[in-house]
Amino acid sequence: MSNNYGISDADLNIVKQQAARRAAMRKEFFKQSTNPWKHASEAGYVFDPAIQKFMSMKVTQFDHFKPNMRNSLFGICVIVVPMFAYGYLIWNDREKREHKIRTGELRYRDRDFKLA
Repeated sequence: MSNNYGISDADLNIVKQQAARRAAMRKEFFKQSTNPWKHASEAGYVFDPAIQKFMSMKVTQFDHFKPNMRNSLFGICVIVVPMFAYGYLIWNDREKREHKIRTGELRYRDRDFKLA
């Protein structure tokens, strides 16, 4: 049997349960964050163990880093190779433009950055 929303009753019940769970979590968060009898240092802060684990992981990620061939190649291919390729393209373009200027192929009024 279907309803007015165009989804099955089982899917509608799942959506309703998720909405009820979200509302309960929102109510609990608001209750904890506005509790006037908490310690002064904790006012407005709700301790979440999942966020604490994530923040601890982010702080200690370099302590647990183990260099290997895969992440070394990744660093070379993502950082070093593009830098050298871009540098070569800039150098090559400048050399070609300088050659055209020195041989007179490029007139003064056609130059870019002629005032710099």
